Parts: sequence; C-alpha cells; structure tokens
Amino acid sequence: MALEVDIQPLEELTVMVEVVHEKVGRYEVDTVITRRKGLHWLTQPSGTRVLVDESVTMDGGSKLGTTLCFTPHTGGETGERDRTANREHLKRCAAKVMTDMGFW
Repeated sequence: MALEVDIQPLEELTVMVEVVHEKVGRYEVDTVITRRKGLHWLTQPSGTRVLVDESVTMDGGSKLGTTLCFTPHTGGETGERDRTANREHLKRCAAKVMTDMGFW
C-alpha cells in the first residue's frame, strides 16, 4: 500500500523519479524514489503539516512499505539590512586577520 502524501507547492517544484532495484534481506524489490525540490507544504502521515524545502519518498512496495524524508524550511529570506551588516562584519574580520598576519 502506497503512502498518501498531500503536497501543496508554493513555487515550481523540480521532481525527479528513479527506480532502483535492490535486495533487502530476503526480498528483491524495485524501490521508486521520488525527490521534490522547491518550497512546498506536505502533510505527514500523522496529519501534521510541515513547510519544507525538499522531500523524498521511497516506495519499496507492499513488502517494505514507503518512507518519507524531508528538509524543513528554516525561515524567511534575509533582509538587505542584515546582508549589509554581515558584509561589514566579514570585511572587519578579514582586515583584522590580514593585519595580524602582516599582509597590511
């Protein structure tokens, strides 16, 4: 029985599907691996909705079942103000290291 995964894309998803023949214990199975890259919502089998950057399902058929893996979305975009502050911090650190090493 295949795992039903509710997926709601928030942007265009890149979907890659491959079939891998493998031997697991005493079973030989064709595992269907489906990778989805791009921001999307998915509903776990428990019913919990998760915002993810990518997800993978591995369907091993009725003997081995289906596995769901995902990378949770870490947060919003960094603002221009934060990027500018980070750039300035990086410049200060680089200047200090170069001064300490005698390059300046």
